Amino acid sequence: PLYFTVISSLKEDAEIWEGLIALPRKFLFENYIFANNVANIVKCTMNSILLSIGSIIIMLICVIPASYVLARKKLRFSAAISTYFLAALMIPIHGALVSIIQMVNMVGGQNNYLILMLVYSGINFSMACFIQTGYIRELDKGIDEAAFIDGCSLLQIITRVIVPISKPAIATVSIVSFLNIYNELPIANVLLTKKGYQTISVALLAFKGDYQVKVSWIFAAIVLATIPLVLFYLFCQEYVEKGLMAGAMKG
Repeated sequence: PLYFTVISSLKEDAEIWEGLIALPRKFLFENYIFANNVANIVKCTMNSILLSIGSIIIMLICVIPASYVLARKKLRFSAAISTYFLAALMIPIHGALVSIIQMVNMVGGQNNYLILMLVYSGINFSMACFIQTGYIRELDKGIDEAAFIDGCSLLQIITRVIVPISKPAIATVSIVSFLNIYNELPIANVLLTKKGYQTISVALLAFKGDYQVKVSWIFAAIVLATIPLVLFYLFCQEYVEKGLMAGAMKG
């Protein structure tokens, strides 16, 4: 699929259907320029990256302490709270779409990145908390006790001990959340009405025409939109692989 997408982005529309996997007779790099001019792909890609990274940062700031407290059963109703978060995973986001949009409109949150970051971090919170709690639960409690004896406060135990050890889980959560937020369309399409604020998913809708569709330009836009996803995965994959290896060794 990746090969087909790249070579199709460098062809004329008619040439795409003549040979789906054949190399272009002439490499039309100007397709990328036209695609960017039509939908402002580069700007919208940067908007999506900003929203994704900001949402992940907010989510991790909330998830990591919450996961530690739930994993170590620091609260009386830790099990009930964990079940509540797990139940949230069973609710499809489209089922809560109307409620989310109504709440955002009540606070005047249209075209507001901070509000949208809070929405996206909340949507991915349950999944991230479930993964992070499971990882921390497998860690030896003796690590916490040793840090406490050395004079660490609860916050220092989380930031200086748990966070470095939990990098594989944090990387996994970050990758999954990045994919979810970067590719999200329904909420962004409704709440981001100004073109300068639109994300890449919304921008790709600009290529839909009533009478004509430039397929090669669409493929060029998809290639440009895919580059950040590939780079983000390559940046985080080392930590994910370490986590998988650690889990296999424990098993």
